[in-house]
Amino acid sequence: MIRLDFEEYTKAEEPLQEVTINTLFAQAVIHGHIPGEVYADDLHNPAVFYIVHPYGMSLLFGETDRESFRDNLVEHLSNTNNTRQKSEWLQVYPRSWDPLIRSMTGPDSVVQEENTRVNFAFDRSRYEQAVKKYGKSDYEIVPTTREVFRKLEGVVTPKRFWRDSEQFAERGIGFTLLDGDEAASTSFAAFLENNQLEIGIETPEKFRGKGYAFHVCSALIDYCLEAGLEPVWSCRQENEGSYYLAQKLGFIPTVCIPYYRLEV
Repeated sequence: MIRLDFEEYTKAEEPLQEVTINTLFAQAVIHGHIPGEVYADDLHNPAVFYIVHPYGMSLLFGETDRESFRDNLVEHLSNTNNTRQKSEWLQVYPRSWDPLIRSMTGPDSVVQEENTRVNFAFDRSRYEQAVKKYGKSDYEIVPTTREVFRKLEGVVTPKRFWRDSEQFAERGIGFTLLDGDEAASTSFAAFLENNQLEIGIETPEKFRGKGYAFHVCSALIDYCLEAGLEPVWSCRQENEGSYYLAQKLGFIPTVCIPYYRLEV
């Protein structure tokens, strides 16, 4: 495995276009919108790539018959030499990579297959029916400010997907539902690449169960439709809140793939 310099990330761009699962997080890395890591099997004629987003998502894709790369990959995933410094959620494409990765799993292994990644397709008619059914929120929904960006804590927050509040203000978008003067729920662009906007959502625990997430996500979806952007949703199937919220908003599950957990 060869770690590429940033100016070499473009080598992964055309092969990445052949991957048919959601790759927005990988695109954000190779386009330089967020600092990540890109590895390849060969510097001059690469056929396999491994892309790591700082949030902890990674993607392995390309030809499966490069033996030297496979050997180095097994060593890296197993973390025998401490080459990985933090845990990852790994996706692979094509599925012919699965036998190799599954051969590394086990009760005492740092490689675990314990989740399913779901890609959704947005159905506008279903969304419009849902908005009619659930109505509009009586709470104030405002664009997400720099202050909210900096203060919002949680597992899925804008600061985990953008360099800083300035980059988010310049290139991203988000909406925040206010309960009194508190940010009760924030929906934001986790990735914005090639006219596709992947939705991230964070609702502090004390505000959950009130339906806020639906309404604040609706504000972001409405923005997408007005701006000519495709709303995108992906999540772990085991994350029931996100999985069912997506369908409530009109998204339809389309692709389910293994999500490998790589511990350190």
